[in-house]
Amino acid sequence: MSFSQTGLVKALKKLSEQLPDFSEREAHIMRLLRITSDRLSSRQNELLKEYGINENLWFAILSVYISPNHEILPSRLSDLMDLTRTSATRLSDEMVGRGWIERSMNEKDRRQIVLKLTKAGEDFIKEVQPYMNKGYAPLWKDFSNEEFDQLQLLLGKVLTSLGV
Repeated sequence: MSFSQTGLVKALKKLSEQLPDFSEREAHIMRLLRITSDRLSSRQNELLKEYGINENLWFAILSVYISPNHEILPSRLSDLMDLTRTSATRLSDEMVGRGWIERSMNEKDRRQIVLKLTKAGEDFIKEVQPYMNKGYAPLWKDFSNEEFDQLQLLLGKVLTSLGV
């Protein structure tokens, strides 16, 4: 891929000249967000390929890990990851198959299934996380704490505008 920010700016400028209601500034931000998101996702998946997983599976196991008692309801997993229930079930099936989580009945409501992290799942997280941190470090090395805070605030504001 040979994305060029200069090329994008020129293309958007032409669009704004030819389409009177075209918002060059907003389109620029939307394209940058999309390209950045795609590239970050690709980078993460490239790092995780070493372990034979993708970012969805990685975030799924981390979601179980951060939950109280390392337990989560499948519906909560779906919500945290912004996935359909079917996709969350597929991820749960894969984590069970890899021995990272076990399914059990909720003691308080036997109609519910609970996903619980296993020792193997916890060990996997502790093995992979340092590798991921090292892989991400070059991406963020030039950001100050204030810039991180500002970026988080601004992206949160966009999500809120989208109704998330």
